[in-house]
Amino acid sequence: MLAKPQTFSNEEKAILEKLRLHVGVDPSATGQLGEVKDLLDADHLKRFLQKLVDEGHFPSLIVAGSQFVKRYAFMLLVPFLYSFTKWNKPIVAGPEMLKYNVDTSTTPWMMNFVLPNDTMSKSATRSEMRAKLADELINKNLAPLIETIVGSTKLSPTILWENAAIYLFWLYETELQKDAGEEQLARIQEDFHYLLKEFQCTSFTCGVNPFIQYHTEKEETANGKQRFRRTCCLFDQASDDGRCCKTCPKMK
Repeated sequence: MLAKPQTFSNEEKAILEKLRLHVGVDPSATGQLGEVKDLLDADHLKRFLQKLVDEGHFPSLIVAGSQFVKRYAFMLLVPFLYSFTKWNKPIVAGPEMLKYNVDTSTTPWMMNFVLPNDTMSKSATRSEMRAKLADELINKNLAPLIETIVGSTKLSPTILWENAAIYLFWLYETELQKDAGEEQLARIQEDFHYLLKEFQCTSFTCGVNPFIQYHTEKEETANGKQRFRRTCCLFDQASDDGRCCKTCPKMK
């Protein structure tokens, strides 16, 4: 059984903040915050993306949509899954519980999630909590966002799901591996297997599992082994010098 609800230490909060999640923060002390649930509304999201285009961050709505999903997927998947797998501390928070802070006056523009409550979810078996966490993060948050982006920009959903998958792979294959003990390594393997092989997505924009098709074999390169993307995220259209991501299929 997981421990009863508990709060994060200051050190853990600092780590989560680096991963773009602020927990236990008084919303009134952070300025005006947006409601994450509003980003799942097509009209609201389109206005949000158009603002990024109008302010010169992206050349078009299509490019803005792809790059926004990269930012959103990182903020959603990485800190929440990091907390669960690394510390065994699940944060099960649907879009109606999350707020966001965005600053488009800087280059690059900045965004983070804010969760006023810093306590964990109620006790349950770890497998039950993992399933609930994945459902909240993916089926009830990321998938509806991708559906909305697809409808608003006509972007291919395969690009958007791979935008999310790359961060899931980085988290479990690289970031969580750092200084991991035997018990943590076991959780890493177990949780990654669940997300790739057992989790079932309910969205019409992907297959039963939205990540497995992008988990291809890494290839030998001059910079070591790398897993190349199957799709281009359009970063070259957003960068000043037209450069691609190092794992872009155009780089092969």
